[in-house]
Amino acid sequence: MSSSVVPKIFYQSSMPRAGSTLLQNIIAQNPSFYVTPTSGLLELVFGARLNYTNNAEFRAQDSALMKKAFLAFSRAGMEA
Repeated sequence: MSSSVVPKIFYQSSMPRAGSTLLQNIIAQNPSFYVTPTSGLLELVFGARLNYTNNAEFRAQDSALMKKAFLAFSRAGMEA
């Protein structure tokens, strides 16, 4: 039986001038890790949430279905 590796995503956040860039640069030296200094992911999720909650087309749909769709959309965005 083959063992599949499930990728893990870790988010690092800190106050400005706290050494987060140094930490990211040190971690990035390991080729097993993909590190990005900044990410627009939160802006994309917030924009999507704004559309899902305020757009008339989405509000006209079943709210439970739309919540499930938003969560799936957000998860896929993070995994990508």
